[in-house]
Amino acid sequence: MFIYNRKTQETINEKVFKSKGIDFYYKTTLGGFLRLFARLRFVSKICSIFYKRKKSKKKIQNFIDYYNIDMTDYESDYNSFNDFFIRERTTSNIDHTPKHLIAPADSCVLALNIKNDTIYTIKNKNYTLTKFLKNKQLAQEYEGGVCLIFRLRAYDFHRFCYVDDGGVLKQKHIRGFLDSVNINATGKFTLSSNYRQVSQLATQNFGNIIVAEIGAMLVGQIVQTHKETIFSRGDEKGYFEFGGSSIVILLKKDIIKIDDDILKYSSKNIETLVKQGERVGVKYE
Repeated sequence: MFIYNRKTQETINEKVFKSKGIDFYYKTTLGGFLRLFARLRFVSKICSIFYKRKKSKKKIQNFIDYYNIDMTDYESDYNSFNDFFIRERTTSNIDHTPKHLIAPADSCVLALNIKNDTIYTIKNKNYTLTKFLKNKQLAQEYEGGVCLIFRLRAYDFHRFCYVDDGGVLKQKHIRGFLDSVNINATGKFTLSSNYRQVSQLATQNFGNIIVAEIGAMLVGQIVQTHKETIFSRGDEKGYFEFGGSSIVILLKKDIIKIDDDILKYSSKNIETLVKQGERVGVKYE
């Protein structure tokens, strides 16, 4: 699968997270049957216990080496693989220009249109917004708007931030399964079936937006670390424990102009590589 690297202006092949379990669950008949059980949330929570044990520390360096992770801006001492996975940065690089919409996390982003209650994607894989939000009236407010899907790979930085100043209006959890966001399994992954935490936010520069964190297989928990109702751009909102995951941001019609390179490659079903705090669009004047 190709990803556009806007820093080098090249399309690159994604280095896929190696997992015999993912291949088994998604590429074999027996695995497909067992996946019905494995995609339940409590199973992922049980599996995640291993990654919190001290023995899991031995996996860290091999993981760093295989994925060539630059550890310059991170702490170096971890008690478990999970501690490494939810590592914190020692530096921050947030674009604080008020009219710039920023990425909430290190991730690969797709920009999609919302029309007739549907999030339109390539290859006829479309999602009903009403089903995703479990709220028809709320979905209607985003008719004609933009859906941004930020896919975090297993080796990405897994903390996410607020994209503007503002306040929390409502929050809710929507029950669902935990399918993988690994590209070897994304044919099975759906926005409207995975467990998700949905926040309605009133922002200073982009009006009311929706931010939804989506769990995935082996993600034991979505942890919301920001406990206040008021937040600032760049404040940490939370983090994902072990596994890949995704964040969806919904914006209303005529609010934001997504950057041209992201639109260009999204039209080809190619994600754009972005860093947390990096600009992905500009507010319409």
